[in-house]
Formats: sequence, C-alpha cells, structure tokens
Amino acid sequence: MTPANRTIRIAVAQYEPRIGDLGHNRAAAATWVEAAAGEGAQLVVLPELASSGYVFAGEEEAADLAEDADTGESVAALVEVCRRCAVHVVAGLAEAGDGCRHDSAVVLGPGGRLATYRKLHLFYDEKSWFRPGSELLVVDLPFARVGVAICYDLWFPEVARALALRGAEVIAVPTNWVSSFRGRLHDDHGYCQGDIMAMAAAAANGTAVACADRVGVERGVTFLGASIIVGPDGWPAAGPASPDREELLIADLDLDQVERARRRTPRNHLLNDRRPDLYAGDPAPRTPTS
Repeated sequence: MTPANRTIRIAVAQYEPRIGDLGHNRAAAATWVEAAAGEGAQLVVLPELASSGYVFAGEEEAADLAEDADTGESVAALVEVCRRCAVHVVAGLAEAGDGCRHDSAVVLGPGGRLATYRKLHLFYDEKSWFRPGSELLVVDLPFARVGVAICYDLWFPEVARALALRGAEVIAVPTNWVSSFRGRLHDDHGYCQGDIMAMAAAAANGTAVACADRVGVERGVTFLGASIIVGPDGWPAAGPASPDREELLIADLDLDQVERARRRTPRNHLLNDRRPDLYAGDPAPRTPTS
C-alpha cells in the first residue's frame, strides 16, 4: 500500500573507516546511523566497504577482512541499531561469498538483512580482490522503492536506467571516490565528478540519488568526500559535503516528485519516450580488460 505521506528523510554519512580495524569500523557505522536516526532519518547510506576499509595490502588481508552477510558481526551490529532506532540502512560490506569475495552493499532494517547487492563494475585493484556481481537490486522498503548501486556503477548509465525501469524511486550509492587517475578532483564549487554522475543519473531517470563517500588518506590513496543527495529533478538536495571532513548530510525528499520529474512536459516522459529498439547492440570495438 502506498503511504499517504510521500516525503521521506534520507541521510548519507561521510566519514573515515580504518583499513583492517573491524571493531572500530563497526562502532563508527553504528554511531553515524544513530546520529542520523536522531535527526529523523528513515534511510541512512554508509560508504563503500565501510566494514573493512578500501586499500588492501594483499590477498591475505582481503580474505581476513571479508565477512558473511548473514552471520558477520558488522551486519549484526547494524541490524541491532536498525532495530533500536527504527531505521533502514544501506552499508558497504567486504562480503565473504561462496568461494569468492564481493564488494557488496547490504540493505538492513529492524527485522534484519533484507537484501545484498554485489557491485557489478569493479574499479582497478578491486578486480584483484573481488568477483563482480551479476544482478541488479531494487527493494521495497516501507517508505520507498530503493535501488542500490556502488561507486563505479554510476559511470554506466544503464545501471540507473535499469533500476528506474524496475521502479526505483531512490538509488542508494555507497561509494569510495578516489583521487587516483584524476587530473582534477573538485570544481570551484566543491563538486567532484561523481557528484556530476549522480546528478546526471537523477535527471535522466527522475530518481533521487544518495551517495555516501568517505574521506581521508589510506595507504597513499586520497578519498574525495563530496557526498551528495540529489532530488528526482537532478538538482542537489544536500551537499556536496566537504572534500576532507566527516559530515552527515540530511535531505527531505517528496517522492511524489519522482513522477513529476519524469514527465518533463505534457508531451514527454523520461521512461516512456525511450527508443530501446535503437539502443541494442554495441557496434564499437572494445579493448579487452584484465
């Protein structure tokens, strides 16, 4: 049943997990979720790999820091916070899978883990530690239909479009935007390129997009911060956050705006005007990647 009140409060937590310190990271995640719930947030998004940190030193460390999505302590700790604070969370997890690992995001609520999304598009050294996922994810929460993507997934417009076609009103994006391979990190207004991708995804699909980045420097890798919450009209509702400070962003979003944003004019609709018969195939030659 569709709720009568379609305004929801979303929070994204921008902070600094510590590589290898599972206990600290569990406590930090719980603290940020509690703070967001105290501000009335119904949905809280945490960074990519919030459980473990990002820059693994090698195979042994990557294996040691991965946790089961059902029985791991990081998920259990956050479920307890969800239960106590009556909130839902999307959090990055280094997931120990069946004979492999995944860069995952768990969707949690007061009743436990609701779903797990496994990142489809792995970036650079992530390919050394993780296996890519194979399924998109949209979850019905009590207040919204929420799709999930992780970081580099935003650079593939098909992901946000497919989530929108599956009914997503909000796309939650745990992310670790890094300075590596970038000539310019932020523009004069504090936006990084990830913010622009999030705004484009929201504007093209009429969905809200909530990106939780991290900050800090980990083993020589600098993270960009600039977390953002974008409304279905493609314009920021909160953020961008600082490039280097821990922050909690909160925005109230009217989900009735989703359909209004998709109906661009009385004669145009972002999803109904598509020409999928012309989009199929990939005629351009591609260079294989390792």
